[in-house]
Amino acid sequence: MVKKGLLVLILAVFVMGGVFAQDVHKYQPFDMLLGLNVGFGITPSITDVFNDDIPSGNYALTSDFGLTYDFYLFNVLSLNTGLLLHPDIYLILEDSISNGDKFTDLAASPICLTIPLMAHINVPAVEWLYAGVGVNLNFPLVGMFDDALEEDTKGDFFIGLPIDIGFDFIKPGRGGGRFFFRITPEFHKKGTALPIGFIWQPYNWRIHGN
Repeated sequence: MVKKGLLVLILAVFVMGGVFAQDVHKYQPFDMLLGLNVGFGITPSITDVFNDDIPSGNYALTSDFGLTYDFYLFNVLSLNTGLLLHPDIYLILEDSISNGDKFTDLAASPICLTIPLMAHINVPAVEWLYAGVGVNLNFPLVGMFDDALEEDTKGDFFIGLPIDIGFDFIKPGRGGGRFFFRITPEFHKKGTALPIGFIWQPYNWRIHGN
C-alpha cells in the first residue's frame, strides 16, 4: 500500500510537471524583487504548556512581518535577504515543572530584528515549486512581557536555519505571491526549538528585470 501510494505521488509530480512546464522562465538573470512577508510557526508540542504539569521539552511560538529582497543569479536560483520583525516566545525545559504558572517566569519573549540570508530555487521545468535554505540572524530588541512581569524576557542573540518548500505564483514578467511551508531549527542559549509553520508573501514587486 505504501509503495503504491509513493508511485502515485511520483506519477502525479511528473504529470503536474508536464502541465505546468514553462517555455518561458518565470525569471531572468539579474531580476530583482521586493516582497511583503508574513509568517507563523509553532512547535507541535506547544499545547503541553497549558497543562498543570509541563513535561521537559523545547517549545516555541513565532511570527514574522517585514520586507524581503530577491536577486536572481540564474533563471531558477536566487539569493534572498530582508528586514523582519520577529516576535518569538520560547521555553526550553530540561526537566518538567509541576506548576503551569512558572511558564511566564521561564520563557523568553523577544521581539527581534531579523536579517535572513537565504538561497532559493524554482525547480527546473516545474518552476511553481519553490524551495530554499538559509540562516536567520535574530537580534532581540525588547521583551514583550517585561513590563507586566517586571522581568527581563528579551533573551540573547540567536540564529535560525529556515528550510522552505512551497509554491511560487508569480508569472513571467510580472509580480505576484508565494506561499511556502517552513521548518526552522532555532539555536537558543539553553537549547534548540523547532517551530513549523508557513510563510505567505502576498505580493512581490519586480523592481528590476524584463
